Amino acid sequence: MNYSNSNLIYIAIGSMSLLLTSCGKSFLDTKPSTQFAEADIWSDPNLIQLNMNSIYNQNAWSFFLTSLAVDEARCYDGGNDYNMSNMLMSPDNAGWGDWNGRYSAIRDCNIFLENIDKLPDNPALIDGVTLKDRLKGEATFFRAWYYQLLISYFGGVPLITKSYKLTDDFSAARNSYAECVQFISGECDKAAALLPLVNTAVNKGRVTKGAALALKSRVLLYAASDLHNTTFPGFSNPELLGYVDGDRKQRWQAAKSAAKAVMDLGIYGLYQPDPASAEEAVQNYEDLFISKNSIEDIFIRYYNASVNQGADYWQVFPTGYGGIETNGAPGELVDAYEMSDGTKFSRTNPAQNLEPYKNRDPRFYASVLYEGAKFRSRPSNLLAADPVGVLQVGTWEKWDAATNKIVYTYGLDSRNSVVYGGGYNNTGTCMLKFVNRKTDMYVNHQDDLTWRFIRYSEIILNYAEACIGLGQDGEARTYINMIRKKAAMPDVVDAGAALLARYRNERRIELVYENHRFFDVRRWMIGPEAYHPMHGVNVVYKLNPDHTTATIPTVTPVEITSGKWDNKAYFLPIARSEMNKNHKLVQNPGYK
Repeated sequence: MNYSNSNLIYIAIGSMSLLLTSCGKSFLDTKPSTQFAEADIWSDPNLIQLNMNSIYNQNAWSFFLTSLAVDEARCYDGGNDYNMSNMLMSPDNAGWGDWNGRYSAIRDCNIFLENIDKLPDNPALIDGVTLKDRLKGEATFFRAWYYQLLISYFGGVPLITKSYKLTDDFSAARNSYAECVQFISGECDKAAALLPLVNTAVNKGRVTKGAALALKSRVLLYAASDLHNTTFPGFSNPELLGYVDGDRKQRWQAAKSAAKAVMDLGIYGLYQPDPASAEEAVQNYEDLFISKNSIEDIFIRYYNASVNQGADYWQVFPTGYGGIETNGAPGELVDAYEMSDGTKFSRTNPAQNLEPYKNRDPRFYASVLYEGAKFRSRPSNLLAADPVGVLQVGTWEKWDAATNKIVYTYGLDSRNSVVYGGGYNNTGTCMLKFVNRKTDMYVNHQDDLTWRFIRYSEIILNYAEACIGLGQDGEARTYINMIRKKAAMPDVVDAGAALLARYRNERRIELVYENHRFFDVRRWMIGPEAYHPMHGVNVVYKLNPDHTTATIPTVTPVEITSGKWDNKAYFLPIARSEMNKNHKLVQNPGYK
């Protein structure tokens, strides 16, 4: 992301003097970085922009995010399931949600907003706004962003809008969920009024008016959802978890209007919305997530390998290609992809069970690597074992005539691989989405990546969900089918409960691995559907009666991890250390 005048966000505050030098000031006129007074920081445009860059930098990302903590991905190492166990979640084991980290970032935003007006006014416009307005809008946006993350994990949280001093009383009660939503929504409106519609040149990648309005869309959609319109029996502070009064229909309408406001900006669109074929749809979907820029981009971050700040693909590449393959798609996710004709996949269907990866939703082929899927050329020392370059997670049964016994050959990407025995993945699949096939792990683990925190497809889906909530099924189908059309999938024609189920699956597939499923499962209150024993597949090319080896593998589901659901996990616990520091906090239900 081009977050600073040098095109890079990754400049530390300790490098401020270098930036000043690059902007034309004499080196001899530049103070050492250890001598900057507070007045210097808030009056110098370059220093204050570096301060803002540090706020951007706190918005972290990884390939895993929440996928491993829901039914999107599994990772296995030495017998330890890396899935978050809801049964083990307690105030003493409460790292999820990053309460401390989010509030640290919010404090930085508060300090910034308290001091930004010390920057001298400059009427010059860049992308249609002044520097001061843009910076104020960015700080306002990020404060709303971090609060949105907090309430998505915890429900209502203390709304802190000032920076505390050491002499202040740090205790603060949790605000109601409704108050938090109202605050975040208002902050998004304030930010939208200050931010440019688009950023150009070195500012490309910074937040915009569209990002602020899109965040508001997400917040209001979550607020209208089941989780925040349900009473939890026995909990004495229901206002912390959701609404205790008001009209839910109005909340759905607010969510619909917020999504429409983003659409009405007229600057975003669906990427390649009308493919000529299923094959083209596969390529379009894959290309979107390895492209630097797209028409769908609303809130993004650039990761640049040239400055050693690229995405670490080593974590997700197959083991036989130099990676450690830590994100595998469980069978439950694979099975959620429809057949190409729009019907559900079923293992009770003999033909589908025989070749489970055949004739599926085009997005499957751009999101998941499976046995026999074409990936990229192997390194020279492995070409003899795989001259084509396909994923090999299976086992080949072969007949040894000399010993009259079956011998086994193991795939290069399997847990018995000669390349990397053991491995981290026991799902029988590997994540492909976001992965650039041109990346060579044997040369460099890192590559460029544009991470899309919010993209336009989410807004279209948000709008459709709000329409369903309002009983406007026809309008909802129109927007759901826009998403399906760009995937070369047939239109949905369902209504009522069936339409809601199709929508939820559509959202699951379109936004897979984009940090949505964890929160969607909770706000829809479908925990038992997502948390249960999970499956991978055992892939075997069996020996035929004539002692030849089958060319079509037998793919058998196998349980790889146990799991169950507890309703307390709809909200995560506040750490005991935070509870001890702040006596006004109320713990979420189910945690002691």
